[in-house]
Amino acid sequence: MNAKHGRTTSSRKTAPSYVQIAQGTLDNLKSPENKISGLPSLLIRDAHIWTENRAIRGSILIEDGRIQRIARRIAEQADEEILAERLVALPGLVDAHVHLRDMRLAYKEDFTSGTSAAAAGGFTTVLDMPNTLPPTDSAQRLREKARRASRNILVNTGFHAAAVGDRAAVETMKMAGAFSIKLYLPKPIAPLDLGDDLTIVEVLKAAKEASLPVTVHAEDAAQIEPTREIRTFKELVGSRLGKAETMAVSRILRLQKQMGCRIHFCHVTLPSSISSIGNWPLGGLSSEVTPHHTLLSEDSVEKLGWKAWMVPPLRPRRVRSRLFREMATGNATIIATDHAPHTIKEKRRPPQKSPPGIPGLETAMPLMLTMVYKRKLSLGRLVSLLSTNPAKIFGLSSRGSIREGVDGDMILVDMKKKGKIDPDKFFSKAHYSPFEGWKVQGAVHTTIVNGSVVYSNGEITGKPGSGKVLRNGSRG
Repeated sequence: MNAKHGRTTSSRKTAPSYVQIAQGTLDNLKSPENKISGLPSLLIRDAHIWTENRAIRGSILIEDGRIQRIARRIAEQADEEILAERLVALPGLVDAHVHLRDMRLAYKEDFTSGTSAAAAGGFTTVLDMPNTLPPTDSAQRLREKARRASRNILVNTGFHAAAVGDRAAVETMKMAGAFSIKLYLPKPIAPLDLGDDLTIVEVLKAAKEASLPVTVHAEDAAQIEPTREIRTFKELVGSRLGKAETMAVSRILRLQKQMGCRIHFCHVTLPSSISSIGNWPLGGLSSEVTPHHTLLSEDSVEKLGWKAWMVPPLRPRRVRSRLFREMATGNATIIATDHAPHTIKEKRRPPQKSPPGIPGLETAMPLMLTMVYKRKLSLGRLVSLLSTNPAKIFGLSSRGSIREGVDGDMILVDMKKKGKIDPDKFFSKAHYSPFEGWKVQGAVHTTIVNGSVVYSNGEITGKPGSGKVLRNGSRG
């Protein structure tokens, strides 16, 4: 056992390698309703526990996947114990916006590699987007995706579904477990005439009747310039200016006023958008920012090219700086990674053919902990952005906090550990990052999902299929 913060267990075994785990358990079929009863008990001793809005010193006992007791000292023994005297226990992180790919896009990322990346980044719950091959645009496809995921995930995973024009289809996708319907304004996932306001009103009406939020990629397609003349990534960024977001946000807010349904705006890049969403007189609105939009500017695109190409694109430095302040001061609702992996071969294509997107699950927490270390962001605000608020927005009532009775999802963080972002060490298949080489302070030491350690000190210790498939409307 490490003298500083080691891990002890009553049945000590050498942890298998990630490859051994992945190869040895993929045929261990499980249903989407993963059962977690009968799990070994886990005792975390002498940690700094983040509860409510402050840290307390104490121990946490987890039994059958749930937190049973939090106290200064716990005398009971457990099947497994972690001495965490120099670590901070935080609620497990919730990423409401990831692209785990899999199926016909498994060469980019699959459920095992993507959720391994999530575990390494401290995310105990992720919600996967529907723009896959095939797209998640029906209840049948959602159920098929969930069945495939149930055999391969290491963290809890839920699914968004594509916005469709059929109200009955929206209701059946809700019954199949969808957490939202995704409205991708630049190019709909399912065939929809999004140039017509009536089409969007019908989508919002269907979502409201099904009691589902609508997640929105807010860029107006009419404001995105053609790309046939573009020769550089900087020119490509210039084809998707901020006015595309401004017009899309304004349009959705106007239509939402008619319907009163819940709207979650994904990866917002402009401070003015945050203000418009936050100041809207009706309830049911939330906004999301990403680490890359708050920490990088369009200068990075000129320097890094394809490594910094995503949509919406990076904005000017002064806009980025103001967006960070909106996040840090409480106006933005959540942080999500928009983890969007591709192969390096694909990314290195000419600008007009290079797919947008970067991996983010393994960089978000060290980057944001570094902002906490630099006193640019409070730890309490970070917990709200990455755990408490996304859990509330998407109805994950048993996640997002450390308290007795909730699911045993938490992370142990080493606030003093220094390092550098190194994409070669990613568990994701996407071994690139615009943050490569960035110095960071603060790291995820241990990730605990449903009371089981799935990641510890740089190693994946969980098994594919050990994560739980989540369904909207269930206990969460």
